[in-house]
Amino acid sequence: MSGAAVAASSAGDDLPGPSGSRSSDFMGSESRKKPKRQGSDVRMSRIETVHRTLHGLHQEWEQRKRATFEVDYTNPSILCSSSSDAVSCIELGGLGERQLLTVLLPWMQVTVCCGFEFSLNGLKTELFAKLKRMSVAQFSMNATDYVFQVLRKSTGDMEELYNEEMLLSKIDFTRPYPMLSLFEPESFRHERDLAHVIGQALGYSLDELETKLSDELKTCRAALFKDTVEAVNSRGSEGYEHYAFPEAVVLDVAQPCPHSLIAKIKSANLSYQVFFRTLEDEKENIDHGAAKALVNFVPDMTPTSLVAKVVRDLKRSGHIKAEEVDTDYLLQLVGQKSYLTANDKLLITYGEVRSAFENYRNPRFVLRRKAIVLLDYPKPRPIHKPSYVRAEESRMASEDSATSPSGLVGGGSEPTESHITLWDVDEYLSMRPLSCSSMGTSDMDSQISVDFIVYCGKTSLIHKASSKVPSHNPRWLEGMISFDLYMKDLPPAAVLTVHLVETKMRKGKAEDRVLGWVNIRLFDWRGELLQGVVTLNLWGGEPQYPPHGRIGGNDKKQGSSCRLVIELARYRSQHVRMPDSSQFAPFVRFIRSIEEPQKIQTDDFSIDRILTTIRKRLLGGVVSAEEELFVWNQRHYVSEHLPDALLVIAEAEVTWRKREHFTEIYVMLESWGRLTVGTAFRILSKKCMDPIIRRFAVSQLDIMLDNQSFPLFILPFIQALKCEAWSYNPLSCLLLKKALSDYRIGHKLFWLLRAELANLKDADGNISEMYKRFALIIEAYLRGNDEHIRTVVKQVEMVDYLHRLSLLVKGIREKDAATERLREELRNNCPTLEKIDSPLDPSNALGHLRIDKCRVLGSAKMPLLLSWQNRSPMSEHYLPTYEIIFKNGDDLRQDMLVVQMLELMDSIWKRNQLDCCLSTYPVLPMGTKYGMIGVVPNCSTIFEIQSDGGKVGTAVKSLETTFINRYIKNNAGSTRKYMECVDRFLMSCVGYSVGTFIMGIMDRHNDNIMMTHDGKIFHIDFGHILGHGKTKLGIRRDRVPFVLTEHFLCVIGQGRPVSKDSHEVTKFKKLCCDAYMMLWEERDLFLSLFAVMQSMELPELSTEADLDHLKSTLRVAFHDGMMTEARAFFSEIFDEAFNGSWATKTNWFFHAVKHI
Repeated sequence: MSGAAVAASSAGDDLPGPSGSRSSDFMGSESRKKPKRQGSDVRMSRIETVHRTLHGLHQEWEQRKRATFEVDYTNPSILCSSSSDAVSCIELGGLGERQLLTVLLPWMQVTVCCGFEFSLNGLKTELFAKLKRMSVAQFSMNATDYVFQVLRKSTGDMEELYNEEMLLSKIDFTRPYPMLSLFEPESFRHERDLAHVIGQALGYSLDELETKLSDELKTCRAALFKDTVEAVNSRGSEGYEHYAFPEAVVLDVAQPCPHSLIAKIKSANLSYQVFFRTLEDEKENIDHGAAKALVNFVPDMTPTSLVAKVVRDLKRSGHIKAEEVDTDYLLQLVGQKSYLTANDKLLITYGEVRSAFENYRNPRFVLRRKAIVLLDYPKPRPIHKPSYVRAEESRMASEDSATSPSGLVGGGSEPTESHITLWDVDEYLSMRPLSCSSMGTSDMDSQISVDFIVYCGKTSLIHKASSKVPSHNPRWLEGMISFDLYMKDLPPAAVLTVHLVETKMRKGKAEDRVLGWVNIRLFDWRGELLQGVVTLNLWGGEPQYPPHGRIGGNDKKQGSSCRLVIELARYRSQHVRMPDSSQFAPFVRFIRSIEEPQKIQTDDFSIDRILTTIRKRLLGGVVSAEEELFVWNQRHYVSEHLPDALLVIAEAEVTWRKREHFTEIYVMLESWGRLTVGTAFRILSKKCMDPIIRRFAVSQLDIMLDNQSFPLFILPFIQALKCEAWSYNPLSCLLLKKALSDYRIGHKLFWLLRAELANLKDADGNISEMYKRFALIIEAYLRGNDEHIRTVVKQVEMVDYLHRLSLLVKGIREKDAATERLREELRNNCPTLEKIDSPLDPSNALGHLRIDKCRVLGSAKMPLLLSWQNRSPMSEHYLPTYEIIFKNGDDLRQDMLVVQMLELMDSIWKRNQLDCCLSTYPVLPMGTKYGMIGVVPNCSTIFEIQSDGGKVGTAVKSLETTFINRYIKNNAGSTRKYMECVDRFLMSCVGYSVGTFIMGIMDRHNDNIMMTHDGKIFHIDFGHILGHGKTKLGIRRDRVPFVLTEHFLCVIGQGRPVSKDSHEVTKFKKLCCDAYMMLWEERDLFLSLFAVMQSMELPELSTEADLDHLKSTLRVAFHDGMMTEARAFFSEIFDEAFNGSWATKTNWFFHAVKHI
């Protein structure tokens, strides 16, 4: 029959008898046709309640919409499915006193019996497991879709219980009938959908991720959401200020328009070109028939003044109505999703405009209607608060309420203070070993001891060993070992290093061997001091030491299963924290008032000595304690005049020995001078682990890097994240804030973080702690970027599809057959890959696939070359098509690193009025050994140019010095165009000569050096960097510092033979030296960035020794006053490359022979 599915039970106090069910499924039913029984089996809602609100809730439940399905005639009771017995309640688990509890679900009501030391999550999980056969089509049987409510006895209000870690015993139930209600919040469906989409973008289910989060990560997740809300509320949300509105990049240049550029513009007769389409054509994105306006170059013209001039001209020609105003329009770069709207910026300072003029091209724009453009940037929806945030807020409120107003923790027979600071502990550090197991030693006569060392950074504060005990009975019965470290002097970044040491007697001599080791922080993620008994899972192998050594236990038993139990001293509170920062300044003032001030003089000799010490520290050299003390004594001077000396002070032993010293530095940071970007990044490496100094470095970078320059440093920022002690930190907050304030920053951060995730899983798919940290940052970013999640998901789906497709074509070894299969698959899956922003650059709008142009390339990894139409307005005047290579089988991270550094070099050169015409291309790793590479259009490798006319003569042609120049001249078409190509070739040769030399890019040959059809040279495939070149029979293949062949010199000499002293070579050398000196002045920055990026663990960048090449090529040891020496150094390098051009030509010859 048809009836309502209700499980009714008596609300009496008697517990169930033997017929109670403990391991069965349940079916609840209510008789609908038979008369209701009178007596004890009365439904809960029929009982007269003592609470009016509770009674109202019962009546409301009675009138609910009821699910219907077929049931047998039964009495109102719960049936045990494995027998014919009826039971009065469902038996669940839980510790403590077992009590009856009524649970009200949307479609039924049940009574359960459970222990009240039972979490809400445990109750809900077990209950839904028991009720799994009661599924009803209209209602979800997923426990996570529901939230508990309780009627508070104290207030009479219904309260939602989002903190499901709360125990039933802590809930303020109504009595005598404790009752919980489960409901599905209206927002949960949206939250569930959003979580699913975020999981798609992440490549990992959020539900599964949640189950793997520690308390620290749960707190971090909620805190990141709070930061997301702040960033969303403070960012631009309308018009040109909209966070996703793509304003074109403005260059940071000292001189907006140098005379040399004006001369170039005039000589080439360059001007601004502005296209305009009718209203109907703009709505339909039709480019044919667009009007074009030409505007002569004026140095002080702004986007606003150019728009005004074009609108006036178009009104005169009748293309625009007289009543329209210029403020209704804006400029868009042709072929790109990028706009120029700044009223206070000169057009010539925009990167694309400047680059066009430098390359003898007319800057081209589209005049767009503002109202149509801004339709793509609507005001964002309010951000949804997820349930995990509510749970964290509830948990924190519960913790606060558990503490009495007197500051004592309730519930214990001997109350203790809830929180004290470390400065309230008037004792010395003490600890002891208790026992160990699984030591991996079989020598019954050996002895075991434990070494304890406390580090702060590289400084060893104390070192003490326990007594020795027999290895067959490794138990220590001694009392606490007291260390000569006053608790008040313990710095916040203190790390305890523990070694388990085995001692054996060999030939009458004691020999020690470390069986296991571990480094742990003495303050946890809450900032609370470790106390009591701690179990340590030790690492095997050679011990690692702070600050570079691994920190944290070997919880997965990798390579070792040795376990050591130690005990740290307990204090009068379970919660001992570092003092609040507000206590530092009064303490420092007090110390200064009782100490006699030192009279420190700072003369030129002192300044030179400080600078020398800074350089030594930057170079990774050993700085003596005496040198550190000297800089420490000059701390007041350097804080104002030489702020980069913080790098020395942050690692100095004298800083961390006494709280008087490190608290003084903390206070001085409030007025410390501006660090350089390089020093700030070096502090964010593993060199400095102090949280307060790291926070200062982050705040400095926040000030120094605006949204234009910030994208250049996202890669090192991500590597610096790996050096953070805890998941929630100022650096994560900065990255999240910047990502949510500018869509282009967020896009790049998302993909770079996502690329890291692939390397943070093990072979079995287990995710590391760092994976979870990065995943939470991505989740927070996506929650604040709701409007663009679908775009991100489509990009992810495209990448996943291309990865599967690449594996498919790899199985077809014949290239033509593989290409045919590729095109067949693409025809069947076009929607997945079309009408989407490029993952490589969101300003590139990918249109329809050009399937006939897609193909499998002929290299060993069989990469896919994919081609799209450009769907941005007037793209035929910029790039009609976009091409991307999808590569599977190579680690693209090193290529990405080199390209990022080249982009940074380019920005430095342009800031100094030098445009080296670099053709950098985007490289984006997207997983383990696969990713995307942007294709530079209209270009060929030097080998392809050599091969023009057939491969047979290619090897011989490599010995001919004129073939590149001849190729350029044939493609130019006129003498003026040829001279422009030569100029571009010259400037690009300058940039890549200097850049490849500094980064030690090796294995350069005619297959990885390319040239565009308009003469720009550029390098690809950076498999060997930092001087790690190929060798054969012990002889290095690369015999020159950078590639400068006679072929290049022939082009630079405009086809004429050149000598070392010729005008063309002299000019080229001067430009190279100028470019080198601009980078030499930023040498600290490059060294710091490469040092931070050791965290990438690339084969050729993983140790300090790998930085030696960079220290040499950039002459980092030279101080600022040695500019003459630095220039002379590179002048010698240039001469060496010039004289060794024959070696490169020979190398090219043999490389060409391999292709025959």
